Amino acid sequence: MFPSMAMAVLLSFLSPLCQSAHGAEADAQQRLLIEGAKKEGRLVFYTSVETEFARSLSIAFEAKYPFIKTDIFRSTHEKILSRMNVERKTGTYTADTVSVGEFETYHMQKMGFIAPYKSPFAAAYPEGFKEPNGYWTDLYDNLIVTAYNTQRVKREELPKGYADLLHPRWRGRMVLDQNEDRWFANMLYLMGEQRGMEFMQMLAKQEIAIRSGRSLATQLLGAGEYDLQIIAYWYRPHLMKKQGAPVDWIAFEPAIVATHPISVVNRAPHLNTAKLFIDFAISDEGQRIFVQRGRESAKPGLKPDGYPGHLKVFPSRVQLAEKLEDYSRRYRELFVR
Repeated sequence: MFPSMAMAVLLSFLSPLCQSAHGAEADAQQRLLIEGAKKEGRLVFYTSVETEFARSLSIAFEAKYPFIKTDIFRSTHEKILSRMNVERKTGTYTADTVSVGEFETYHMQKMGFIAPYKSPFAAAYPEGFKEPNGYWTDLYDNLIVTAYNTQRVKREELPKGYADLLHPRWRGRMVLDQNEDRWFANMLYLMGEQRGMEFMQMLAKQEIAIRSGRSLATQLLGAGEYDLQIIAYWYRPHLMKKQGAPVDWIAFEPAIVATHPISVVNRAPHLNTAKLFIDFAISDEGQRIFVQRGRESAKPGLKPDGYPGHLKVFPSRVQLAEKLEDYSRRYRELFVR
């Protein structure tokens, strides 16, 4: 037998054994976490996730592990970060797990607020949807699309890309949320600083209406107040379309995806329970809680009905958080006058 053939045969024999060993190791780790969690009996979850999803996740977790009681502190990204900062300064350690926006998670990692945990369930997640050292994994995400009113915009005149938004036909017909600085940052990263700023400066001349609240802008779009919403989260126009509103959406590739990570908190009082909760949340079982309610999962093979599986996506670059203040200033100077 040729050496290459012999190696192939050997690898085909060893591969199932390695997978079996890995599976056994993961099962053993789960058993240890469960035993530890039984002694702890509690989980404190800080999150900016919508209340419906946070509660559904905790109820399902408690149903699977009835010896655990879950307490949720639900607030904004900023208030959670501020609360954790105060707790660290006073030596108070309350939270076990935390889930906020990708930029806030980046800052928490830098400040030592979160700890690495390489969940065996994170292996299935693509690059960009998990931190390489285990500091976070994407809990759910939001695909950025452009929404439009189907009664006011003809299919044949739809823009094919962001550059088409500069056409005179769109002047005075578009709406944008006042807080799209993260989209702005990712666009400059994708397009390059100089080219990106030139595009944004031209876009700002299109007499764009500015509103406070992305969901409000989508509702006003459906009511016919605007023709096109430059930035919408996919689930909102998709849901409105299903409910009969004259709204649809298009996506420009690579489509930016805003992630919403989940992490173990550094010095978590209930560490075993925290890890067990992370495992549950990013497993198929936990992810279906989001998917069945129309939200998006980064896990391959788990997508809500109607989700565009063919798209080339670009997960938001968390490192851009370093200069978010500068991006926010420039965005507001251009669009929020």
